[in-house]
Amino acid sequence: MILGGISIVGSYHSKNQDSFCVKKVGDACLLTVSDGLGSKRYSEIGSKALCDSAYEIVKENENEMKGWTAEAFVERVYGRWVEKLVGYEMADCYATMLILLVFPKKILAARLGDGFISFWTDNEIKVLFDRKEDYFANETDCLTEEISLEKIECIELSYSTFRGAIMCSDGVGIGDMTLSEIAHFTEEFIEEYHKYSETDVIGEINGWLKDWTGGDDKTLVFALEV
Repeated sequence: MILGGISIVGSYHSKNQDSFCVKKVGDACLLTVSDGLGSKRYSEIGSKALCDSAYEIVKENENEMKGWTAEAFVERVYGRWVEKLVGYEMADCYATMLILLVFPKKILAARLGDGFISFWTDNEIKVLFDRKEDYFANETDCLTEEISLEKIECIELSYSTFRGAIMCSDGVGIGDMTLSEIAHFTEEFIEEYHKYSETDVIGEINGWLKDWTGGDDKTLVFALEV
């Protein structure tokens, strides 16, 4: 399996408020994307703390985490995130959360806020994204002083065949952000790039992502079975 990612600062920003982490830990693959809320003073610190927290929790619990639920994993990550922000006003560090853990034959995923997670297993593409049913387009949920698990979209599933996965911050808008559009984008991406090397995939993505419409930061990470 190849893993990688790319993040491009948007024209609206002087610094990139997105963060990402893609790591292999034992026989698991971790993909994390976080978007610091643009209105917050230390948004980039909040997003980086989330990605670092997810990796640390996975690394420290490599042997037992296969038995965790997605909710249990999220609670541990959130606790570490809070620890990392000691010394900052947490209200200055709010950030979204996209996490995908791919084990052999099992997946854990969690989404809070904008952006999307999509993955292709057993001839089916699943998508986690903010349908904006209760918010305006520029509003979203995020990590704050208290965790609210009912606002976090979590999924656990077993699979036989894994084809690939993509995660994107909200700067990478896919059409009108419908389920069918995101699923189609995911299928085309995986079909096109699963035969490339990590370096070539990143080079290809950089070629078109920098010209993607919109002025927000743009982050895309991937895991592809070769």
